[in-house]
Amino acid sequence: MKINSILRCALTMICFVVSAQLLSQEMVVLPNGGCGRLLDTNTSSSDDGGLLCIRLGKETINPDNMTDTDVNSYASLKPGTGVGVFCSMSLGVGTTGADFQANKPVYIDFASDGFNLYASFNAGNFVFYNNGQEVYVTGINEHFLLDLGDNQQRRLIKVTPPAAWDEVRLVFNELLGAGLVFSQIRVYNILSEYYLAPMTYLSQPTDKTVAAGGSATMTAVINNIPTDETPDNITYQWQVFNGSTWTDLTDDTHYSNVNLSTLTISNAPVNFNNNQYRVVANSSFNTCFFQGISAVGRLFVNSVNAPGTIAADQTVCMDISNDPALFTQITGELISGLAEYQWQSSTDNITFTDITNATFATYDAPAVMQTTYYRRGVRSVLNGNISAYLYSNVVKVILKQNCQINGIVTNRVICARMTHN
Repeated sequence: MKINSILRCALTMICFVVSAQLLSQEMVVLPNGGCGRLLDTNTSSSDDGGLLCIRLGKETINPDNMTDTDVNSYASLKPGTGVGVFCSMSLGVGTTGADFQANKPVYIDFASDGFNLYASFNAGNFVFYNNGQEVYVTGINEHFLLDLGDNQQRRLIKVTPPAAWDEVRLVFNELLGAGLVFSQIRVYNILSEYYLAPMTYLSQPTDKTVAAGGSATMTAVINNIPTDETPDNITYQWQVFNGSTWTDLTDDTHYSNVNLSTLTISNAPVNFNNNQYRVVANSSFNTCFFQGISAVGRLFVNSVNAPGTIAADQTVCMDISNDPALFTQITGELISGLAEYQWQSSTDNITFTDITNATFATYDAPAVMQTTYYRRGVRSVLNGNISAYLYSNVVKVILKQNCQINGIVTNRVICARMTHN
């Protein structure tokens, strides 16, 4: 029984240690955006000593908070108020296990605030050690003579040590200084991985214009540079705005690749004009979920839906006037862009040719020398895209040679002789 109790105790201790290790590697969502894995550390340290640090309120406290699963807990370093010569203060976390590998980013979540009226030579650094030996230093601030303090909001800095390491410390060194200090540096989390949220786009959809029946593509690509720790396994879902809500697209005769970064729109019908498109990108990593919604791209479909109608058939006479009356518009054209006109004429109602400078909605034809047919072409110009001409009804101008009626006029006088009985 005693042996069983010992085994149970040993197993409990092992489980506690393992669970503590897993807890220290937990994925956490940061309040200033993004998601990260806490560094796997099991030691912490703090030091507020130095050679001659005669300052009130100086302290380095709570270094274990830097790997706390409460992402808002923090370790604090306060330089204090007074006089300092060769002062050195530090907060540190590390591991007694395997070293952290070289050339892998580490992300430090920290902030600083307050105001210093302090004449000093000092510097703040993050220093990486291996077996107690310094292997890499990166600075966060440095002051000479007049130190007015650092007010920086909570933020992440990315550091890539070129050598393996087992401890990182925030170190505040002061060669010489004196004055009033009301400030602190806060270190919240040390992260071995960090993923941006929301996801950002390298490219966004842009407006496209096509002729009716044409094709276009919309592209939006998530920023996923391999040198940074950005979400993998990204999925895309293209959507169209139906006037009130965004609706997911599915592959059909008009849409393809609706789940890829580039959407293809084929054989665009007229009713797609002014459609709005966007893509929603999603990704997840362990307990963290990421989403990025792209900008909106519009599709303009350039078309002439109806060319309109013109009036009207006429008859003109060579012996009176062979100049037709103005051709007018009965119904206007239906187009998606700006209208451009081109009138045409024909002598056989089969082969039509353009009339020079006849490019308005109405047309006043010159005198005709034979029966002639006319029609009006209209095309749409939209965002630099030009549609083909669509033609109106045909009107006919009939030419007659003689239209006047010739009358017979006589002055003959008829006389009759009178007879008497």
